[in-house]
Amino acid sequence: MLMWGADLRYAENLRIPSFPQRAGGLNFGVSSTQGLGQAGGGLGLATMLLGYVSSFGRMVSTTTDAGERQKRWYFYGQDTWRITPKLALNYGLRWEIYFPQSVTGKGRGGWLDFGTGEIQVAGYDHINLQGNVHLNLTNLAPRMALAYAFTPRTVVRLGYGRTFDLGVFGTTFGHTVTENLPVLATQEILPDTPTATVFRLSDGPPQPIAIVVPQSGRFRLPDAVSTYALPDKMRLPTVDQWNLTVQRALTSTLSLEVGYVGNKGTHVFPGDGPFYDLNQPSIVGFGTLSTSERRPFYKKFGWAQEITYSGSDASNNYNGMQVQLEKRMSNGYEIQGNYTWSCALNYDQDYYAIDPKVNHGLANTNRKHVLNLINVFDLPFGHKQRFLKNVKRWQNVKRWQDWIVGGWTLASNTGITSGLPFTPAYLNCGGMDIDTGPCRPNRVGKVHINGTREEYFTSTHGVPLAPYGTPGDTIGPWQRPATGTFGNVSRNSFYGPGYWQTNLDVKKGFHVGENATLEIRTWISNLFSTVNLYQPIVCVDCVSGGKIVGADPGRSVGYNLRFQF
Repeated sequence: MLMWGADLRYAENLRIPSFPQRAGGLNFGVSSTQGLGQAGGGLGLATMLLGYVSSFGRMVSTTTDAGERQKRWYFYGQDTWRITPKLALNYGLRWEIYFPQSVTGKGRGGWLDFGTGEIQVAGYDHINLQGNVHLNLTNLAPRMALAYAFTPRTVVRLGYGRTFDLGVFGTTFGHTVTENLPVLATQEILPDTPTATVFRLSDGPPQPIAIVVPQSGRFRLPDAVSTYALPDKMRLPTVDQWNLTVQRALTSTLSLEVGYVGNKGTHVFPGDGPFYDLNQPSIVGFGTLSTSERRPFYKKFGWAQEITYSGSDASNNYNGMQVQLEKRMSNGYEIQGNYTWSCALNYDQDYYAIDPKVNHGLANTNRKHVLNLINVFDLPFGHKQRFLKNVKRWQNVKRWQDWIVGGWTLASNTGITSGLPFTPAYLNCGGMDIDTGPCRPNRVGKVHINGTREEYFTSTHGVPLAPYGTPGDTIGPWQRPATGTFGNVSRNSFYGPGYWQTNLDVKKGFHVGENATLEIRTWISNLFSTVNLYQPIVCVDCVSGGKIVGADPGRSVGYNLRFQF
């Protein structure tokens, strides 16, 4: 059976941004009042009273009608071929065309050229309203599924498919090019060193640079103006998925399924967000070079500001074993249980532009083990049931008996999972030890997972590292790294506490007429009031490091009344 079709769409957007504040946002840090060469101390209020501004940002715009437009075309075809009585093949192909977004008129958008450091303004000279971004016509998404019946009770299934995603707002459409010069200037003034200031309150911030677009439509992006940047060819987040499962019917109502599931993400985001700073400073040269001098584009273009890039240039992967046991409803009872053993790996935005490997590790949402049990039980009491079946529903004298004993349904679900991953950190590393990248300690000894609220994992045996200590300090299994280095603890290399919760749902139905029913429902969340602990405090040189200070609430009960006719 051949199926085919098309889906044509047109997207419009108009957005007037309001953050950072147009009046300006002042930041007063602690580093300026720590004292020369001192670690720790300092006070933001003291910095403000002295009139020192640590950083500054604001938006400046004279245009309020800049918008984006985009055409999206989808074409697909699919067929099912019964090769033999035991073997079936389903295959198809989807072609997705996302045209580069265009802006609403001349001067209504700007694209950053990394080669020249220039902003290309829409509608000028040879620059079209799409910023000369190239159309990608190779977004082909094949899919295939095979099913083979070894025996009447055993089926093997194999599948593969590719899917594309539009991303989030701003990655391929909306939000970015209309928030660049000349439409919008995001002024951003950052200090050259952790203890430096950008200006005094009495002087005020410098005026944003006024841009006059030349006839060529190209001008150099000035310093202290952050901008969004996109690739010059559209990249769509892509996921390739595959699976192999074996399903066996154990009885007429009971089946068991075991399978392997995997996927690979290409052109996806690093971490959980679509953007990262393409001009983030490197750790190399910390202590001898200023923060600005260690930024990739400072030497080339003099940029010390953030370049917010949506490159869709990362990858991730997932591999898992999935087992499912299912008993379909029979004799008033249904049960389903499923178990997953899996591993998901990805990158993180922080330091991705400099060295992606620094923050590669388990995904923040990865749970190694997940078990779910679902039960539904229609109690066999009342009219036409196994027990007390002589109760006559419509005999007025005995109707109340059926109302009491009949129509009860119990449903429960139990979730048991292993914990979420976390990364140990240490306090006050920024500024003195490093000024970029992750704050992670060295692990120099064995870390014990104790699993208690008082000490979930070994911090420093009750004696924390000094928060304002010196590099090389070691207590217990932790060490403060050398200045200008990252600790050897890997991202998300520890797991937090697991989770166990059972919920119960009790329903009772009443027939109050031929075509009317009344339902009373009670549900109990966390039936056994299981204590599910929060993640531990990951700071190893804090007094409470390694401890857990919270847990999910205990049992709760809710009620519901429903009348249907």
